[in-house]
Amino acid sequence: MSTDDDLDRLERLARLRDSGALNAEEFEREKALLLQRDPSLSPTGGDAENPAQPAEESEAADRHRRRWPLLLIGGLALAGGGGWALAHWAGSAVQPAGPGEAGAATSAAHSTPAPAAGTTAPRSTIRSLPATRQVELAYAAVFGRGARDIAMPDDLVYSYDQGKVVWTDFGPVLLAEGTGNEPYPVALGTLGVFYLREVPGGKFEALRSWPDAIIGSIMANPPQWKVREDITDRPVVESSAGGVWQGYGCDATTLTELTPGGPKSLVTFDSHYDSSGAVEDGFETYDGVIANVVRNRSFDVRFTGTATIVQHFIRKGTGFVRVPAASEEMGESSIPTC
Repeated sequence: MSTDDDLDRLERLARLRDSGALNAEEFEREKALLLQRDPSLSPTGGDAENPAQPAEESEAADRHRRRWPLLLIGGLALAGGGGWALAHWAGSAVQPAGPGEAGAATSAAHSTPAPAAGTTAPRSTIRSLPATRQVELAYAAVFGRGARDIAMPDDLVYSYDQGKVVWTDFGPVLLAEGTGNEPYPVALGTLGVFYLREVPGGKFEALRSWPDAIIGSIMANPPQWKVREDITDRPVVESSAGGVWQGYGCDATTLTELTPGGPKSLVTFDSHYDSSGAVEDGFETYDGVIANVVRNRSFDVRFTGTATIVQHFIRKGTGFVRVPAASEEMGESSIPTC
């Protein structure tokens, strides 16, 4: 990276500090990293003794923030005969759901205590089994012999199929794709998160469940997802969800960390835009992928398509925030949105 690029990034870090998005300690840490790469840079002035004091949002407010734009857009789609709702601003609320009547998942009220942070699971006999067999055993622990369904509020029922068992330092976790029973535009699918433990006899036991932990796409479809090991010290689920509305296609990507206390949303950002289905001339397309990851510190999102754009994200407390470009305001998207 050139000195000009580093100077620009340093200026943007200073703007984050001045706006209150970074406190003095976080600003100095990121500035030190830049100075190590390019000693010719001079420290940027400013009041380093004015730390940010961002208000902490409750889990309920976080869940409301991630869902109301989807419901609003979905309602517009229904009224106009369209079919789109953008899965946007996911903040996975750690609110375990109770079991349904048939084959329900174990809730947070389970008498078995949660695994302690930093503990290591005992030697596993299941882990050496094929991945498909691990998933079968996990589903048996969560749902028993009944239907793989969980009833949610508002008469929504998720049916789970496929998935993956992820082995963490605090135990095995089942990630299960859930499809809603109402395939209309406003309905969203999900990726359920179920914490397990291995018990004698080559079986799993269900500990806690978050049936709708990670938002899916419209038409009740689960998100596209994969597990990353390079973002933080624990596994992180990278999920993308969205849809198409009146020819405009949009997706948002969410990073969700699997922690001993439950799934924790780290950040959500717009990752795809395509107006070719709505605009005959002058349409735009953007596709973003995560690159240049520095574990526990930062990563970039590199967009290709109509233009090449790079967004830079840095660690902020328990999540990540985007460093805006010189011409941007905090929270402003650098690509079009639906």
